[in-house]
Amino acid sequence: TIIQKPVALSFEEATELLESHSDSLSTNAKQAKILLAVLDRNISLWKEHRLQNNEAAQKREKRLQVREMVAKEMVGKGSMRDDGARGSFQRSRGHRLVDSALDLYGSTLSSLLIRVKAPIPRASGNGMERGGRLGTAPLRRYIDGVAQRQALSVLCNYGGPPMTRKECSEANKIATEAINKINNLRSSKKTSSDVKSKRASMKKNDNKKGLRMLETHFAKLEGGQKRLVSALSTGKENEIVISGVGILTRCDGVQGTLKSGEKVLVQVTKLDAQNGALNVRLERRKD
Repeated sequence: TIIQKPVALSFEEATELLESHSDSLSTNAKQAKILLAVLDRNISLWKEHRLQNNEAAQKREKRLQVREMVAKEMVGKGSMRDDGARGSFQRSRGHRLVDSALDLYGSTLSSLLIRVKAPIPRASGNGMERGGRLGTAPLRRYIDGVAQRQALSVLCNYGGPPMTRKECSEANKIATEAINKINNLRSSKKTSSDVKSKRASMKKNDNKKGLRMLETHFAKLEGGQKRLVSALSTGKENEIVISGVGILTRCDGVQGTLKSGEKVLVQVTKLDAQNGALNVRLERRKD
């Protein structure tokens, strides 16, 4: 074959190649770097255009940015993992390249089906209004396989007749029910006594470490000064993460709700590192 064998790269390895200025790379690494650079440039141009013209894409990008900021505060940039463990979430150059490529595939497939007025099977919560993807690989979801079957049938006249709107609706229902069952199963596992106790213990230890850091910081303040710290809203019921220590807590004294990703200044009204207790009250919004 004249086609070279694929090169397996982790997100970290792809990022290092994209950002490398070294002349000592192997021949395979140099070729991979060239291909990645071309792909990164072209995909980035498409992504910029999409963000300028698509409201759903803008909202999704905002959600991902907030999630990344919260993860950095909670986990620390140097401790991020790819499996999402303990709040990890990162968007390195390699991550963004793959993410944008999947967006491009889903957007193009959706446009082609809409152009011929074909019904599109989608799971609830993954519609175009949320920037949901369509039929992307790896085929982790039932609905992805159904969407690809519909695309092959409609666009390539392959695999049997196209699905009707009723059949697409039924597929959506099945996919949503399956997702709900999986989520319920995960929730029941997370709340088992042993797992719940272990996680609570880990969280308490993490909180105590952060609270001791806060105590040390406040001990340096002169008497009478307010105990103020910066924080970032997670967008969940006025929950915030304290900057620099990564502690999650609820913010009191908020009129209305805090927007996802909103930066605030809060006053610490109660701090007990020994028992892992922290109460804060909104001082002012920064944005």
